[in-house]
Amino acid sequence: MRQRQMVLVRGLPGSGKSTLAKLIARSHGLQDGAVMEADNYFIGDDGVYRFDASQLGKAHAECIYDATHSDNPVVIVANTFTMRWEMQPYIEHAKREGMLLQVVTVDTDLTDDQLAERNVHGVPANAIALMRRRFEHDWQNASPISPWNRPT
Repeated sequence: MRQRQMVLVRGLPGSGKSTLAKLIARSHGLQDGAVMEADNYFIGDDGVYRFDASQLGKAHAECIYDATHSDNPVVIVANTFTMRWEMQPYIEHAKREGMLLQVVTVDTDLTDDQLAERNVHGVPANAIALMRRRFEHDWQNASPISPWNRPT
């Protein structure tokens, strides 16, 4: 029996996270719907994406729940994951469950304006610029604790 896997796909909006995550799913014989994303929370029954910043915490909580309760042999999560602490619940679950963890960073030379044009959820260039500034490329050596819970 093969070891279960968790794949975290991270990157800026418009970088191709969802596309790559779906390719990974298909390569493991899974459907596109097997890919978990916090953005899925904002897609209504009519298929229309309606972002509500006040619901972001619930969206991420649902994504974590879905990922940690999935029976798929390969659990794939695609979120921006700009900082290590955002991935930490998934990392801890994978460790607890003895799952092989892979973190894939989708890096791009595209500008913030180009990413704003490409992303399907209408994230503006100024928000992408903020995400780019806080993006921890060396996530393995970054803090697993959220900034507001870190000792001062």
